[in-house]
Amino acid sequence: MGMVPLALPSGSSQARFNQGGAAQLINCYLSPIGEEGKVKNAIYSSDGLQGFCFLQGVASGLGCRAGIVLDGALYVVAGISLYKITASGDQTLIGSMSISTTAPVFMERNRRVPADIAIVCDGLMYYCRSDVLTQVTDSDLLAPITLAFSDGYFAITTAQNKWQIGSIDDASAWDGLDFATADGDPDALIRIAALQAQFYLFGEKTIEVWQDTGNADFPYSRAFVIPIGLLASNSVATVAETFAWVAHDRTVRLLGSGDSAQVISTPKVEADIQEIEDPSTIRAASWSARGHTFYALTCPQWTHVYDTRMQKWHERQTYGRKNWRIAFIVQFGTKLIAGDADTGALFEMSPTFKDDAGVPLVSSVIPPTVHAFPQRVTHNALYIDVQRGVGTGQGNPQDVDPELMIEWSHDGGETYKTQRTIKLGQQGKNLTRVRTHRLGQAPENGRVYRFSWSAKVDRALYAVSADLEMDAA
Repeated sequence: MGMVPLALPSGSSQARFNQGGAAQLINCYLSPIGEEGKVKNAIYSSDGLQGFCFLQGVASGLGCRAGIVLDGALYVVAGISLYKITASGDQTLIGSMSISTTAPVFMERNRRVPADIAIVCDGLMYYCRSDVLTQVTDSDLLAPITLAFSDGYFAITTAQNKWQIGSIDDASAWDGLDFATADGDPDALIRIAALQAQFYLFGEKTIEVWQDTGNADFPYSRAFVIPIGLLASNSVATVAETFAWVAHDRTVRLLGSGDSAQVISTPKVEADIQEIEDPSTIRAASWSARGHTFYALTCPQWTHVYDTRMQKWHERQTYGRKNWRIAFIVQFGTKLIAGDADTGALFEMSPTFKDDAGVPLVSSVIPPTVHAFPQRVTHNALYIDVQRGVGTGQGNPQDVDPELMIEWSHDGGETYKTQRTIKLGQQGKNLTRVRTHRLGQAPENGRVYRFSWSAKVDRALYAVSADLEMDAA
C-alpha cells in the first residue's frame, strides 16, 4: 500500500455501533482555509474560557440561567436573583425578589426609553426598568410560561393553548382581551418565539406563525402552519437569522423559507436525543465567532454543536464531565460572555484562551476507521501535519514543550489501550517533524486512531499520512 493519506473527520458522525465508524471531533471543529491553502480545511481547537466575573450570592448548583444586553450592560439571572454587570466586570444585585428555580427563565427587552427587561419564570412575570425590579401585578396578565418580543409587543404563552400580548412597549400593562388561541391543530402549546416581526407558536406537533396585521381587536392573525412540532422547549434558539430546535420526531430542525424545516441532525445526534427521558433537560445556546455560527444542544449526558457554515456537528466537553458547562452565550460589546450552568461564574470565550478558565481543554480528533477488510494491515509509521513550534517559551513544562497524544483502538473506539506522545516543538522550532514508527498490525476490522492536545498552545491539524503494508489474508 505504501504511503496513504488518512481521511480526517469533517465532524462527529459515529455509526449506531462504533465498529461501523467512530469519527468524532471533540472540542475542535472544521474550518475552511481556501483553495490556495495547503489543504482546503483545517481542524482547529474550540474557543477556550477565561474568567470574566463571579456573581456573588449564587447558591452552588443553581448557576447562570439567562442573560441579555441592554444599554452597554449585561443583565443576568443567576440563582434566584437578577444582576447587572458592566463591561469591566463590576456587578450590582438588582432588587431583593427571588426568582423561582423550578422552571426555565426567559428574558426579553422592548423599545421604550428607558427600556423594560421582561423576565418570565414559573408562572410569574417581572420587569426591570431603570434598574428597579418589579413583579407584574396586572390582574389581566394570564399566568406566563414562555416569553418573546416582536414589533413592540411582549407576548407570552399560557395554559389552554392561549397566548397574550401586552401593551405596546410596556411590560407592566396587559389587557385581558388581548389574547388568542393557537388552535390550528389540537396540540398543546409549548413555546413562543419571534423572528422577523412574526410570532412562532411552537406546539407539540405544529408551529403556528402569526403576523401583525393591525386588526383593531387583536393585531395578530395566523399566517400559516408548519407541520412540525417541538419536543424540548429550551432547545429553540435563533441561529443565523432563523430558528433551530429539537422537533417532535426527535430530529433537529432548521427553519427554511416559508413552512420548510430542514433536518440537520445526524443519526448519532438523533439517537442521543431518543435516549433522553426528560426533554426539559435539553437546553440550547447559539453564538457567532470567526465567520461561524454555532448552535449547541446540551443535556446532562452530552453536548452536540452544529456549525451552520460547514453544516457539520462536533462535540463539546468540559474536562471531567460528559457535557459542556455553559448555559448561555451572549455578545457583550466585543466579547462573547458565557454563563456557567452550575455556578455564578461568567466567562469570556475566545480562541486566544487555550484552556477552560484553568481547567484543561482537551481537543480530540478521531478519524474514520483505517482498514482494508478482510485483510490485516501493518502500520509502519504515521506522519502528522500539525501546527508545530508552538511552545509557550515559559510557564508549565507541558506548555513550554507541548506534545500530541496518539492512541489507537482495535474495537471500533470502544477502548484505547495504547498511548504515545510526540513533541510538537518548543517555541520557534517550526521544522519539528511530528511522526511515529512501529505501530504494529491491525486486525481485519481495522484501527481507530485518536489524536489529542491538552497543552495551552495553538492547535491545528492539517493532514495525516500513514505508511501501511497489506498483510496476507
